[in-house]
Amino acid sequence: MKKSALTALLICFFGMSYGQTNIVLVSLPDKDTIDYQYPVFTWFYPSMDDSRQIVKYNYVLTQLNSEQSAQAGVLVNQPLIRINDIQGFQYVYPFDAPELEYGKRYGWQLEKTVNNVITEKSEAWEFTLYKEISVPMKYAILNTDYTAANYEVVGEGFYFKLNSRYKSGTGLKFKVLNDKSEQMDVNFGKDEKQIAELELEKTGEDFYYLKTAGYPSGTYTLIVKDPKGNEYNTRFRIK
Repeated sequence: MKKSALTALLICFFGMSYGQTNIVLVSLPDKDTIDYQYPVFTWFYPSMDDSRQIVKYNYVLTQLNSEQSAQAGVLVNQPLIRINDIQGFQYVYPFDAPELEYGKRYGWQLEKTVNNVITEKSEAWEFTLYKEISVPMKYAILNTDYTAANYEVVGEGFYFKLNSRYKSGTGLKFKVLNDKSEQMDVNFGKDEKQIAELELEKTGEDFYYLKTAGYPSGTYTLIVKDPKGNEYNTRFRIK
């Protein structure tokens, strides 16, 4: 049986008409995008129940497949988490629950219980967990000609690579000049930016990490001279 047919069958079987539910979902808003892994879910019920009845709520959350609606997901997918017997109208995703993953969509729904019997279900809403990952800028490539291009330094160091047949430790000389042509201290740190990529580099390119944390704001010129006297350079700017 196809999943779409199964979904329709389940809806008919359970007799659920979510358009008529009295459970009002508040937050997270439907189709919201968040960047934190422990959201707070809120809802309310406008009708007053008999005080002699025990009214509680069940919370259901599932991970959605591609192109799958929240309604279909909570019906046919295995719940990622199901919490029963919630009193009140708020639930905070717990720290000990399965971790929500960035780049994934999730569907959630509330079930109202009266005296431990499910009497009503809310509509299903969805949200996406998304976090922009800052990918470090590619290594600046030193040239033999001076150009007007400037690299922006992000963080406390400047990554660059040298296209030369001379590998590090074989007589290369490094010099950094500020915009007044004054020579700056040159200190290199451990390059941990692309370890896996570096291991694939066999010959012809050397990778470096120049520490710039002590440099004041301004524009700098990096000059590298190989044993044959060839000079390679680039400019970078620190804001």
